[in-house]
Amino acid sequence: MQTIKLPSGPFPTATTDWEKVKADVREYGYGIAKGVLSPEEVRSMRAILTKEIEKEVQAGTLKESYTDRDAVNRRLSILSDRHPSFRDLAEHPFALEMATDILGPSYLNESFLLHGLSANVTRPGSSDMGIHGDTDFILPYIDEPLFARLIWFLDDFDEEVGATRVVPKSHLFGHLPVKDGSVKYESLPAVGPAGSVLVYDGRLYHGTGANRSKDRERAGVIAGYVPCWMRPGFNFPMVLDPRGMEGASAKCRQLHGYGTVNMGFNQPWKQAPKDIAALTVGETRDVKDMRREVRQDTPLQPAS
Repeated sequence: MQTIKLPSGPFPTATTDWEKVKADVREYGYGIAKGVLSPEEVRSMRAILTKEIEKEVQAGTLKESYTDRDAVNRRLSILSDRHPSFRDLAEHPFALEMATDILGPSYLNESFLLHGLSANVTRPGSSDMGIHGDTDFILPYIDEPLFARLIWFLDDFDEEVGATRVVPKSHLFGHLPVKDGSVKYESLPAVGPAGSVLVYDGRLYHGTGANRSKDRERAGVIAGYVPCWMRPGFNFPMVLDPRGMEGASAKCRQLHGYGTVNMGFNQPWKQAPKDIAALTVGETRDVKDMRREVRQDTPLQPAS
């Protein structure tokens, strides 16, 4: 078996400097910001997540994930439908700033899209997930930052409880990870206190760690963002309960795919049910302004 060794360190550690997080993502593929959520926010969201998991367990509807080696962990998807606090994470200023830095500018400043919003809770005795990349589904492989990912720590993340393991600088390898058992990738845990956020380029090789503790869990809320022209993991307008999105901001609805604009063209959702159509966000920019941006034969006029 071939072993891919860790590059030379030092490696990113949790910091309150957002610019350092961005620089770490560019160099190592990941960065860790601490103190993004207050202790009160962490406690509230952790209690909500625990309650939602208990509801699924009691109803017998909790689903196993094919990405895990066993059924010990607890996973929940479509968190946007469960409580407004999770929607707030999707449009949190930190999340939007980091996603923008990773994905770069979009055509005519259209909003990037929320790929998914889920939770993963490792429990004592759970196995590791295995090393993978979050852009493995993009075939053929495209060596560009097309996927921005954040994991919000609702518990302390350390090696004992299965903190996400990362392979530093693997976002620069230029190919998908080998998963046939012939290659072992050395990795290290991305650690930080509750309230921290792990930010990473979707090309980074990583995986859930094994929880070797006796009585501790670690919960993380996972958010992903993709360019406006990519299909997200869910068709949110057809999945979410529209009543739960009625109080969401225009930005939140854009992130969830309720935007009627695609590549600058505004196409109202005339065939959508009224309760869904009422949530859509349309174009607010002047067509002459957009025309100046995209037509090379129309020079931009200097500001008066």
